[in-house]
Amino acid sequence: MRGYEYLQFSGNTGFFGNAELRFPFIEAMATPIGVLGGVRGVLFFNISGAKYNNQTFQMFASSTQIYKPVIAYVPSPITGDIVPVYGQEQIVDGFRLQDGKASYGFGLETFALGFPMHFDWSWRTLFNRGWEDVVYAAYGGTNWFRKAEFSFWIGYDF
Repeated sequence: MRGYEYLQFSGNTGFFGNAELRFPFIEAMATPIGVLGGVRGVLFFNISGAKYNNQTFQMFASSTQIYKPVIAYVPSPITGDIVPVYGQEQIVDGFRLQDGKASYGFGLETFALGFPMHFDWSWRTLFNRGWEDVVYAAYGGTNWFRKAEFSFWIGYDF
């Protein structure tokens, strides 16, 4: 899924949804080295989720709830195990992805040197900035989570 790391989702049950709008920019490019494939733009939206058997999974939530965000992880002075440090309670309300993940973005595609090449810029989202600030508080909240991700890949479209 665009914007997320490879193997970031784990489980034996999962789903993935992708919606794309593809449109041509340049049909073909005549260059001194020959005719290169055209350039096509793409707008996309992805949504996904995964879980293991006997694990609860709630894709969406919209109720008002109070959460204590994890703001850091430190070693325990007694056992040496890594333990979370909790921040102040925060109220989260409104529509959000509870256990699911989503991303959106745009890209450019071309057929060059005999290979289909893709250049994608994506942004992750949980549809609620307050929820992102709670879930990713230890990393910087929404500002860290929604930063743009660039990816380059070679392969045919589905």
